[in-house]
Amino acid sequence: MSKEDGKEQQNAVALKLPTFWTTQPQVWFEQAEAQFHIRQITADTTKYYYVVGALDQETAGHVIDFLRHPPSDDKYEEIKKLLSNTFGLSRRARAARLLHMDGLGDRKPSMLMNEMLTLMDGHKPCFLFEQLFLEQMPEDIRLLSYCSMCIARQA
Repeated sequence: MSKEDGKEQQNAVALKLPTFWTTQPQVWFEQAEAQFHIRQITADTTKYYYVVGALDQETAGHVIDFLRHPPSDDKYEEIKKLLSNTFGLSRRARAARLLHMDGLGDRKPSMLMNEMLTLMDGHKPCFLFEQLFLEQMPEDIRLLSYCSMCIARQA
């Protein structure tokens, strides 16, 4: 056993990932990868088995064929891809949510912005995104924003 293997085994004992979040797989993987980094877990197989250990019965049932026959290489990346594709929103679903949001509601504008940026999935916001955001604001705030933009253009 190499020194690195011993280190992974020692760190592996201290890690307990939360049950996989089917409603937000990308967020769950960010949390899991932070835990792997903190504990210096880098081995593909170790990360894979931690993920498998965090699946509930129903989720594991959805991917049972993969669990029975995992690939010989890149197990972690492949299960991450499978779970993200199975439970995450598709590109079209994210776009539809952006286009058909229900307004600000009882959220702060910053919370709405964070939700919208999450739906962008790493894409850079553009002028259409800004417009979609403004359309979620109450009319008085939206009008104030438009007036501010007009003043800024004249300056």
